[in-house]
Amino acid sequence: MCGRFTLSTEPDELRIHFMLEESFEHTPQYNIAPGADIPVIINNSGVRKVSLMHWGLVPRWSKDKKAGYKMINARAETVEQKPAFRDAFMRRRCLVPADGFFEWRREGGKKAPMYITLPGKSLFAFAGIWDCWKAPDGKIINSCSIITTAANALMRDIHDRMPVILAGESEYKAWLKAERVRARELLRPYKGILTAYNVSTIVNSPGMNSPLCIERTEFQPR
Repeated sequence: MCGRFTLSTEPDELRIHFMLEESFEHTPQYNIAPGADIPVIINNSGVRKVSLMHWGLVPRWSKDKKAGYKMINARAETVEQKPAFRDAFMRRRCLVPADGFFEWRREGGKKAPMYITLPGKSLFAFAGIWDCWKAPDGKIINSCSIITTAANALMRDIHDRMPVILAGESEYKAWLKAERVRARELLRPYKGILTAYNVSTIVNSPGMNSPLCIERTEFQPR
């Protein structure tokens, strides 16, 4: 699964990397947790736009926003079949910018937080889907989910699932604009190089947002 990630890159670098026409306000985030409002990139009539969305997809037919609590992730194997996700996969795919994510590995009977990145902590995007929900009071809430797939060789030592990682303009373009057959081809374990290392258990607290969250450390079981 994917339950925490980081986006600490400066806005101008994000704009250039994702070929956005406009920059956007963004402060470094070192421990993004479900329920947060996160920047996602959508295709708006052929132009890439950034929109803040609630992390935890609320289907447009849902009666309650709480449905999003269970929908932070969508499985690649069933995203086209599940009623909550299939229309979004067909019509509303998005990029979720990131520069790393966290997963917890069992060590000595305890769960040790690990930080996983591309080499050099390079920017990438998670494959995401989004939907638009209208609350009973008329408020419009846009929300999203990150798609997960089976773990690759590195991740299997940590967890049996991993987020779908898109890296590079050709994959960004295909995910946002391609027909579903091509989009489906992108829903596979990441084939490139990843690095992983232990970080402090301070990241266990969703409210902790500090560069200390991604500092390399030796896991100390409590």
